[in-house]
Amino acid sequence: MHSHYFSRARASTPTLSFALGCFSLALGAAELMAPRRVARLIGVPADDSTTNVLRAYGARKLATGIAILADPNDATWLWSRVGGDALDLASLGAAASDERSARAPLSLAAMAMLGVTALDVFAANRAGRRPTPGRSASNEQSTTLKVPIEDAEAAWVEWCVSGRSTLKGDHAVRFELAPGARGTEVHLAGNAAKSTLRGELRQFKQLVEAGEITVSDGPGLWRPAQPRREPGSTIDPAEVRR
Repeated sequence: MHSHYFSRARASTPTLSFALGCFSLALGAAELMAPRRVARLIGVPADDSTTNVLRAYGARKLATGIAILADPNDATWLWSRVGGDALDLASLGAAASDERSARAPLSLAAMAMLGVTALDVFAANRAGRRPTPGRSASNEQSTTLKVPIEDAEAAWVEWCVSGRSTLKGDHAVRFELAPGARGTEVHLAGNAAKSTLRGELRQFKQLVEAGEITVSDGPGLWRPAQPRREPGSTIDPAEVRR
């Protein structure tokens, strides 16, 4: 079971986060400005398709690195790096099936990426449990999701990155295995009011378990997580706000 994030201070977290932010900037700049050289270095074909993908990944890493350096204690962007690592690993796996790829450098690149991913997960977890001024255990709210802990953590990353989260102040989240194999307990604490934290967890639970968020202005009403565009409508569903 995960340890409680209010139990002790972890002063090394900002240092590791800062290092990962600098790494994001360096690698992102290389992929953006010299994608063909990076492609040859990791053993993948340096064609137009690969260079375009590397440039896109480089831009993402630059943006993430800047955000991490702006606030090394914010776990959101560290989890964003974890999501980016998953994309990188998937791309390397796809490249392994290409006969033009060089197996030795590709394997080394994959091993290095796995090591970096482990560091990103470690830093994100520690940052998410770091005690901050104004946050106390008594303000913590929790809910139980009927999904595996890995799915709950991935869903929370997507929840934050997609902009669905309504939390504005400093906050931290903790995931634990629910007793009796009932799923995952999600514990949320922050500087927001208890009602705000409860509302955040309620909407997150609805989206994860039912794929929809109940509208608060009437019983029995609901809004899909990704509503479809109505026939003939010119309004993008993504523009609809509660």
